[in-house]
Amino acid sequence: MTRFVCLSVLVLLAAVAVSSKPNEDYDKEHIAEVAEECKTESGATDEDVEHMMQHEPADSHESKCLRACMLKKFEIMDDEGKLNKENALEMVKVKSKADAEMEAAATEIVDKCEGIEVPEDHCDAAAAYEECIMDHIHEHGLSLE
Repeated sequence: MTRFVCLSVLVLLAAVAVSSKPNEDYDKEHIAEVAEECKTESGATDEDVEHMMQHEPADSHESKCLRACMLKKFEIMDDEGKLNKENALEMVKVKSKADAEMEAAATEIVDKCEGIEVPEDHCDAAAAYEECIMDHIHEHGLSLE
């Protein structure tokens, strides 16, 4: 669950509203399909996708853009490059399966990261959100595995 929170909220993330039911949006197969689309759109490599899935920091602009694309496709980042708190929390709610502790931690993380100053470049903004989310996940003692 926490691994998915990171991927989705980033990558941190995520997905509410591609076009299917929420539970279907969040399955691993759908995430992999979106990652492949975003890899192509961003010019990222298979290695960039693997690094993202392993929660490693982006090491190139294309890798940052891969993450921004994922966040946008899952409507976790809006067209202005800002975190969409409502959609991020909805995703967490669906994936947490009524785990109140997980929802509370995720809500706190999203609240903290939503308000950070991010660069205008959406790719760099995605990386900034990811860094914030990862920092707070660790502060909460959550594991990504």
